[in-house]
Amino acid sequence: MHPLLAWLLSIARGVGGYLGIFVISILGNLIPFIPIPYLVAVYLYAAYVPGSNPFLVGVVSGVGAGVGKLLVYLFSRGGARLFMSQESRERFEKIGKMLGNYGAIAVFLFAVTPSPDDAIIIPLGMMGYHPLKFFAAVTAGKIIISIATAFAGKAVFQLAGENFLESLATSIALFVVVMLLIYLLDWEAILSDLGSKGARGFLEDLRREGFSKYMKYRTSAR
Repeated sequence: MHPLLAWLLSIARGVGGYLGIFVISILGNLIPFIPIPYLVAVYLYAAYVPGSNPFLVGVVSGVGAGVGKLLVYLFSRGGARLFMSQESRERFEKIGKMLGNYGAIAVFLFAVTPSPDDAIIIPLGMMGYHPLKFFAAVTAGKIIISIATAFAGKAVFQLAGENFLESLATSIALFVVVMLLIYLLDWEAILSDLGSKGARGFLEDLRREGFSKYMKYRTSAR
């Protein structure tokens, strides 16, 4: 088992019950740009713990995740500039301007999918986006993805029977592959190009060069 996942599960067992899920969901969303597999812990909790309600597990996890992201937002609003280079500040400010009045929609869409939502949370914090709108959007997205994850864990446990461990291993492997693909994409570069070139220019670049242009190994080598 991944050390981070083992750590999260130990916290969940130590704190106990739904409060444990709440705590690990905060911790899993607290560190910007470092993916911590809290959703795997949610999946396992809903699957393994007898009598667990996947809907309640998802709601509690989603609220905890929203709190974690709110702390990231507050940090970026108050002190992120102190720790960023001039180039990073300019890039994030450009993304913030691009989001404009669509901040809540963008936050929800990133939160409801396993996307690196910090790429838009930090720019919104730096531009002083409305905190209540932000919290409502990010929490709604996190609740939906957490409920889906919890129900998936419960369904696999009920359907797989004796083959549960094999099905669980497959589910976790697919989850890891998706997370790796998302992690390898340079979302800052994607959002920056969308802001400077517009959707048409971005799609034209994508058609010419493919997603390789936005892979982190390539953008870091420039």
